[in-house]
Amino acid sequence: MARDAPPPVRVAVIGGGIIGLSSAYDLARAGHAVTLIERNTCGRGASWGNAGWIVPSLIAPFNAPGAVPQALRAMLNPQSPIALRQLPTPSLARWGLRFLRQCSPDRSRAALRILAGMSADASADILALADELGFEVHRAGLLIPFRSPAALAEYRAAHAVVESAGYRGRMEVLDARSAAEREPALAPDVVGAAYLPDEISVRPDALTTALADGLAALGGELVENETVVELGYSGRGWQVRTPHRSVDCDVAVIAAGEQTTALARSCGVRLPLQSARGCSITLPPVLELRGPVKIAEDRVACTPFANGEVRISGTFDLVRPGAGTSRARMAAVLAAASATLPALRDLDISALGVWSGARTCTPDSVPVVGPVGRRPGLIVASGHGTLGMTLSAATARTVTALVNAASIRHSPRGIP
Repeated sequence: MARDAPPPVRVAVIGGGIIGLSSAYDLARAGHAVTLIERNTCGRGASWGNAGWIVPSLIAPFNAPGAVPQALRAMLNPQSPIALRQLPTPSLARWGLRFLRQCSPDRSRAALRILAGMSADASADILALADELGFEVHRAGLLIPFRSPAALAEYRAAHAVVESAGYRGRMEVLDARSAAEREPALAPDVVGAAYLPDEISVRPDALTTALADGLAALGGELVENETVVELGYSGRGWQVRTPHRSVDCDVAVIAAGEQTTALARSCGVRLPLQSARGCSITLPPVLELRGPVKIAEDRVACTPFANGEVRISGTFDLVRPGAGTSRARMAAVLAAASATLPALRDLDISALGVWSGARTCTPDSVPVVGPVGRRPGLIVASGHGTLGMTLSAATARTVTALVNAASIRHSPRGIP
């Protein structure tokens, strides 16, 4: 280590999903002494079965003007991709009221600007990481087909807003013939599509495995299948305790998905996070796609992998922590997707496993990334919603910059 380099900081990262792994790897690469603690197996939570998209074009926040009545109407339809699947609770009510307040045009635009800034270099960051760590990555772009001219026009207007916020990628509008030539699997009634050639995708478990291996290669310690039962400040630093060990550290980073809220609360910090569960199924080679397809009209993501498998994912179910997703919800996703991709029609999935995972969401769609609480050295990195993959590199960079700083000052972000 160079003489003028600061001494390494002892960092405990709680959570082994894409945000925790990305942060831990970046911290270790910066020379810090990192211990990552995951209650299950790294990468097997919400990061395991998602679409794997790195999509700076799809960062529009949920808290758009008019979002509340649209969501309420959707929740009345049992086949809708959005559902409320928990009994109302005071915490859900508080989150809902915060969400409602964030749906003003000014606040929605402010959230979009923040997310656009966080995601600006996402594709370049992941491609550089793929060159470094060697995981599966695809550069086929993203195709968004439409069966309705009105829906295509609505998307183009929404994309123009994202472009005005700083999106630097390209977007091509395809007519029906061009869309069919780009993706022969589309239904004949598709009227056109938007094609975004600069978006990329990864196989999520390949990325998380590569990050875990990279962390270990840099001397970081991975602790799996151990739950954090206590997180406390001693005056000289933080202590993270599991049933099997106690880890002393200078900085504790909470990136624990659904468990973030409870861990932060144990340190006197209340975070406005709500669980939203998605589901997916990974199909054998029964559907051939040339690249990722987003069925925007039904909120379904379709991702082909190198081995011929295709992952179909969808739903945004507001749930209590730990809730599961029923096979019926996945069947509804496939039924909706089959209108655009006929090969999915009447598909028998009885022998296939249905995956589900919960993502934590903030009322304004902007993740909580920064110092929290009254004690120095406590950082939260959570609340990324459906953008965990896209925002992972930027989040890791922010966490590392905070740890690198001579002192970690309090930030009000995340404190209601």
